[in-house]
Amino acid sequence: MIPKKKLLPALLACALLPQLALAGDDTAGDADQQKRDKAVQLDAVSVKGTSLESGYARTDGSAATKTDTPLIETPQAISVISNTQMADQGVLTVQDALRYSAGVRADAYGVDSRGDDAFLRGTSFVQYLDGLRQSMGYAYARTEPYFLDHLEVVRGPSSVLYGQGTTGGLIALASKRPQFDAAHEVQVQVGNNARKQVAFDFTGPLDQAGHWAYRLIGVYRDADSQIDHVPDDRKAIAPSITWAPDDDTRWTLLANLQFDKNGTSLNFLPHSGTLLPNPNGRIPTSRFVSEPGFDRYDTQQRSVSSFFEHRFNDTWKFDVNMRYSHDNVDYRTLYPDVYSNPAYPFLDDTARTVARYSYISQDRHKRLVTDTHAEADFDLAGMRHRVLIGLDIARSRTDSAQGNGYDDVPFDLYAPVYGNGFIAPDVFPIASSTTRQVGLYVQDQINWGEHLVGTVGFRHDRATLTTGDDRSVDNATTARYGLLYRFDSGFSPYVSYTESFQPLDSLDFYNRPYEPLRGKQYEAGVKYQPLGSATMVTATYYDLREENRLSPDPANPLNQIQKGRARTRGVELEGSTRLGNHVDVISTYTWTKARPDDGTIVAGLPKNQASAWAVYHVNDADSDGLSIGAGVRYIGVNYDETGTLQVPKKTLFDAMVGWNQGPWRFAVNIANLTDQAYEASCLARGDCFVGPRRSIVGSATYRF
Repeated sequence: MIPKKKLLPALLACALLPQLALAGDDTAGDADQQKRDKAVQLDAVSVKGTSLESGYARTDGSAATKTDTPLIETPQAISVISNTQMADQGVLTVQDALRYSAGVRADAYGVDSRGDDAFLRGTSFVQYLDGLRQSMGYAYARTEPYFLDHLEVVRGPSSVLYGQGTTGGLIALASKRPQFDAAHEVQVQVGNNARKQVAFDFTGPLDQAGHWAYRLIGVYRDADSQIDHVPDDRKAIAPSITWAPDDDTRWTLLANLQFDKNGTSLNFLPHSGTLLPNPNGRIPTSRFVSEPGFDRYDTQQRSVSSFFEHRFNDTWKFDVNMRYSHDNVDYRTLYPDVYSNPAYPFLDDTARTVARYSYISQDRHKRLVTDTHAEADFDLAGMRHRVLIGLDIARSRTDSAQGNGYDDVPFDLYAPVYGNGFIAPDVFPIASSTTRQVGLYVQDQINWGEHLVGTVGFRHDRATLTTGDDRSVDNATTARYGLLYRFDSGFSPYVSYTESFQPLDSLDFYNRPYEPLRGKQYEAGVKYQPLGSATMVTATYYDLREENRLSPDPANPLNQIQKGRARTRGVELEGSTRLGNHVDVISTYTWTKARPDDGTIVAGLPKNQASAWAVYHVNDADSDGLSIGAGVRYIGVNYDETGTLQVPKKTLFDAMVGWNQGPWRFAVNIANLTDQAYEASCLARGDCFVGPRRSIVGSATYRF
């Protein structure tokens, strides 16, 4: 236990840190310069969160513990996806980056321009950016992957540190931040679907003394999408600046401005003509079922983030992170009425025409999220402790206007005619909603000697949702326990128990608040990473229990309902290595069995998945020359909620060719190489979701 006489002065000093930092002296002697040089040398590790290793295998991560802890000593399954891996695989969205991670079903709902949705251990995940929750509600701006340094997939409940996490886990994104070594990059992309993109990334010092560094990243994209009449346009810029007066203090300010013009690509097509036969053949996978000029999914995101850290001495370290964001979302769409009669949703005898629903939602989101924590490293009773004490606070307000209607004019899914008397529905304001959450947490990472590592943590949350005159309050206490033994051979077996508490910040279609999701997980696994090796292998078994799970409402396609309890069990295998100096390899296998207690199953979730990705470097992997990559993704059979409508298994192939020569890098990336047309998943309510077709993107990058 930490003596009060040491804790109180530290906490008082923490409260004064911003003022003390702003009063710091900008001049320094030779000793201070040496300290700054040391800080710059450590920057690539502590700021990026992953050490620079050969190949794709990483040694460090911070998302699971909020401390710089080696993955091999963390009793939880974690995947770290580096910027190098994302570049090799040519990812265009965050969802693309998840395709080669164990435990993840990426593209679960096919081509969906509205967000990066995927299954993580059989359920949805919460997305964090730089340790702070990124979005609340289903309507949000998608993160630009070019702005990311890396991302971490933290599998299993993480509520003790974050509060706002499902049982499946969270996706932790890490932004590129200013570096004290100058680097500049310009990139041009062209591809199918009329894709044209220009991006740049400039970073370096601002002064000779080495106190200040900047970064400026921008993206401009003009593109279509797989779906007719649906654009994929983006203008985004992210300036940031870092102040590091010495090796103990660092303050980064980061802004993000992003303006997207999209349409709605999720078309809710009927079973007949997609998964099931139709006398007219297959409905084209590019079919647009909304109205040009009316349909849109436009987002405007403005945010500013502050990340401050200071180390007082060898024992105490303090972090204050916060973000304010303001998002506008204009969502307008039409979709087929396949729900009134799923068995035969057509208006004619030839199975061609359907009626359509129209829907408008115009949202304004304002969010302030903060996370303040103190970290103490000390020895006590013959054990090494790393104690984390934190407080996070979040407040979000949403103002919305909505409208919906029913268009009974027959719409031909095979030969559409647009503008056929369609009248947009009227839009009316709905009650504003405000969410507040306060969480207090403590975690202790304990080392007994050189081999045995334990983790224990507790958290208490208070979450409030106010909608109009209605107010609901939820309180919860969650815990985590983990024990790991690290052998000198590189093997680290572990066991853990974790809990989750997830206040749902959204309302159902009828403006009623949801009950919080509650969950718990038992996990056992083994990790293997020989010292100094470019190999990381993880094998995991888990048993999840979840209450108040969300699922589609069969009576209303715009609504979700809570069906009670679910149990999910799974096995995950994941490995990455470098073979010699020429081949980088990633491979995964996932077995998942999820069963809600109402007798249904989790729609779209296959029991078996597997993937493998390899890049062969003709010359040495870290030198110039030709690189050739190939990947294969196996997605097993999945079903609708009733377990009767079967979506076939599929095997998808990806490929890349790259050439590095001095400051230049040229690459061609192809996803779904064979251009396979397939359904990602189907629901019992009557609709199916089309998977992504072939994507071809060529890029030229110049670094100077």
